[in-house]
Amino acid sequence: MSDHKATIIKRRSRMFLVILLEIVIILLYECTFSSAWSACTQQQRQGVGRMSQSKVLLEATQTKDSDKEKSSRKAPAWMKCVNGVTPPRVCALNEAVSKLAGVTLEEANDLIEIGAVWARLDALTEDEILDQYYRDEDDSGDIGGYGRMRYADLPKSWGGSRVVTETEPEDIDSYIEKMESMRYKRILTPSSLPPGTDIRIYPKPRRFPSCYHLADPSRLLYEDTTFLIVDKPPMLPTQPDCSNYKECCPGCVNDLMGPFTQIDGTPVTRPLICHRVDSCVGGCVVLSKSGSGQKVFSSLQRERKIKKVYLTLTTQPVPLGLHVHWMWAPLLARGETAGPPCQFVSHTPPASRRKARQSWTRCVLEVTKCEPISIHKHDGHTYDPGNITHYQSTVRLVTGRKHQVRAQLSSLGCPIVRDTLYQPIAGYTLDKLGDQENDNEESMDDAVAKCRIPREPIGLQAHAILFGGVRARSRTPWWGDGRKKNT
Repeated sequence: MSDHKATIIKRRSRMFLVILLEIVIILLYECTFSSAWSACTQQQRQGVGRMSQSKVLLEATQTKDSDKEKSSRKAPAWMKCVNGVTPPRVCALNEAVSKLAGVTLEEANDLIEIGAVWARLDALTEDEILDQYYRDEDDSGDIGGYGRMRYADLPKSWGGSRVVTETEPEDIDSYIEKMESMRYKRILTPSSLPPGTDIRIYPKPRRFPSCYHLADPSRLLYEDTTFLIVDKPPMLPTQPDCSNYKECCPGCVNDLMGPFTQIDGTPVTRPLICHRVDSCVGGCVVLSKSGSGQKVFSSLQRERKIKKVYLTLTTQPVPLGLHVHWMWAPLLARGETAGPPCQFVSHTPPASRRKARQSWTRCVLEVTKCEPISIHKHDGHTYDPGNITHYQSTVRLVTGRKHQVRAQLSSLGCPIVRDTLYQPIAGYTLDKLGDQENDNEESMDDAVAKCRIPREPIGLQAHAILFGGVRARSRTPWWGDGRKKNT
């Protein structure tokens, strides 16, 4: 009996020890597992933290890059305008400009004087706009459906006192929207505005300091009872800017060279421009004292009775002789919606006359002289000729097209010095696209992407002009007369 009890006690003791051992093992396992779990969780949190920091840094870098890209692409200050409405009472213009643009009254008066303030006046009703839309006629006499634009300062042959017809018909909605934007008129004198007038202000107008070179009397090349011919300095536009009506060729001629009078003794307040010369080009510009002179000059242009001679500066010799090319410029290339305003040239005539009339313009010029010249640094320019041979050419225009000399010489592989708009596409012509096994269309696209508007005078001068017995020749171009100098 005692042995049986002893056996039972031993078994129970063993069972108790086994259970106790299992409990100890479980406790140890749980402690190890919990510490491992904590370590794992902490590592995971640290990893998430690092990922968050990396994400934040990446986003910050991307934001900084996008900001840099935006800042590099942002419009210049002179293009920015402030649109506003005058208070519900009769208000002085300079007061409204001062409040809306955040400038002083004196600065507001300066903005008004330079032509940086526009107001929406004499608003047309929708019926009047539609009536004008359907009644306008183009040059062929066809009725309506085309966009119109009138320019009071420009000669009749290219927009002044007549309508300018777009190449494609325009729908009514687009026409109404265009006319809405055309209701703005430039205000040049201090005045009062009616309540609730829409005004547009350019707080930082585009400035053209080269206009003050016209104060030099030697730049007045010719004057009679009808015409003026001036030697326009480079980097001066021939027509007013949207933010600057004063600092342009017609705006400064009378102020700095005048006063002038018409044939009947009437004072000339602002001469009228007769033809365009690019802003980056200097030389002969013809202005008229009256609208009748504009009409005479325009008729002579249509009859091709005006002779123009240009001087060009290149680093490659220009082939002598007559050059007949065809120019094509789509809307994008002209800069109307996007892209650089460069002209593209083909050396091969269009396949059909119909295509030639629709998309191409025949351009003819004659290179009569090309010779190497010496260029020297002096106070008149900052151009560094280096050790490169430069060539001066005499070019006679047979037809007058936009950028014609610049585009044709560039297509010949002889771009004009400093002409950053046509130097990147030198040697490219539309008729050569697809001729090679490796199509050069992509390389041409890359070249076009590098085209930029010149920001300094280019090697081109409107050297002389002859019409109706009138002769004028500009002064020495900015690069000098090409004569060798003793050093």
